[in-house]
Amino acid sequence: MKPDFIFVGPHKSGTTWIDNYLRSRGDVQLPVALGKETFFFDKLYHKGWDWYSGTFGERSSDHKICVEVAPSLLDKPEAIERVAKDLPDVTIIATLRNPIDRAIAHYFHYLKGGEPDRGFRWMAEHHPAMIENGLYYRNLNWWAEALGRDQIKLLNYHDLNDSPSGYVSSICKVLDLPEVQPSDDVLYARINEDGDPRVRFLAKIARRSARTLRLAGVHWLVNAVRQPAVRRAVYGPPPAKEKRERIREEANTYFYDLFFEDFSKLDDAYGFDTSAWRVPKPASENAEAECEQPLTKAAAG
Repeated sequence: MKPDFIFVGPHKSGTTWIDNYLRSRGDVQLPVALGKETFFFDKLYHKGWDWYSGTFGERSSDHKICVEVAPSLLDKPEAIERVAKDLPDVTIIATLRNPIDRAIAHYFHYLKGGEPDRGFRWMAEHHPAMIENGLYYRNLNWWAEALGRDQIKLLNYHDLNDSPSGYVSSICKVLDLPEVQPSDDVLYARINEDGDPRVRFLAKIARRSARTLRLAGVHWLVNAVRQPAVRRAVYGPPPAKEKRERIREEANTYFYDLFFEDFSKLDDAYGFDTSAWRVPKPASENAEAECEQPLTKAAAG
């Protein structure tokens, strides 16, 4: 089985929400053995093509397309080469988010996983993916060189917050699927919420165990731990407003210029409007959750 489309991320740009929506449709074939993404092209390539194809299960008459949602792939040159070799006709879809917003969400992702709370710059130095994921122009050019510009499609993550139903329409259009609006529990699902663990060692053990269980295919246990009450007990409550403001100020100070040098080229090269990203947002205007989720129904309406 070969996917027709791969959502390549980046991380913290709504990919789990997209996977959740596509699974709710019933006419999209997705990996069943490993959950959202297989990690084949970047971590498990040694397992071979038969293993990868088998993770999608059997294709039924209901399936119109085959898709993998794999946000770990966007900035991995070796994985890009492998995709181009094995899937030369695949269409790549990237879901672009204000790179400062995305990096802050990535920071809280690591914090929730038990990393020390030593500030944004420290976290970026120890986890370069926080910055590398957000160099969109560079990363997309790697894909364009490997597959061709015509096989790259872009979505704007911020449309998910502004109009979840409109974002569904955009997804259906890029996948050439009939438009199917999901139920409210899917449309307004709160996914991958931030946490600020009180016991970081416990959170780190839980994150590593979840990763091991995913690779072993024990997704029912991972999903059980994702229940809100269990998640909050392990990963803590959402970070305080003051902490979000401090992290945003630090991110803008040290990394806005780097991101701007990269994303300012997207408008001409890929026809992607970055005007809303071009002025660093004051911390006081961005104390809302930096997690991967649309607004609540009341806020969106």
